[in-house]
Amino acid sequence: MGESGMLFFGTYDHNLDDKQRLTIPSKMRNKILNSTVYVSKGFEGSLEMRTEEEFEKWSSQILNLSSFNKETRMLTREIIANTHEVEIDKIGRIKIPSNLLKLANIEKSVYILGMGDRVEIWDQKLYDNYQNENSDKMEEIAETIYQGLNK
Repeated sequence: MGESGMLFFGTYDHNLDDKQRLTIPSKMRNKILNSTVYVSKGFEGSLEMRTEEEFEKWSSQILNLSSFNKETRMLTREIIANTHEVEIDKIGRIKIPSNLLKLANIEKSVYILGMGDRVEIWDQKLYDNYQNENSDKMEEIAETIYQGLNK
C-alpha cells in the first residue's frame, strides 16, 4: 500500500495557480516530501497521482498484459503515454502538464481525493456531476461487491 504502508485519504478543495501548479494538501504532502510522483490520465475523467513505488507496481501490471490484445494496447496507450514524472517543489506544489489538464477538463478548481494507494485529481464541476449521477448507487455496489467476496 505504498512506501512504508503509506495510505492517502480524504477530500480536499484546491485551485491551480496561474502557472498550472497544484499545492498538494499538507497531510498528503508530508507522506511524499522529497520524492518524485507520477501523474497519469485516470478513469471517469480524473487524473491520478502515485508515488514512484506505486507507479512501478501499477504500470508493471499494465505492461505485463499481452500486447497482442487490442484493448491492452489501447489501455497502455491511454495511460502510459499520458503519464508524466513530476517533481514536488519546496513548498509542496506540482506542475501538471497542460495535456493532462486538457484530458481531465481541469481549468482551475479541483478536488484532490485520497484513494489509498493513489490520489485522484478532479475538475470540481466534473466530480460534482459524477457524484450526483452516482450517489444513489453506492449501497447497491457495496452489496454486490460484498456478495461477490463471500461466495
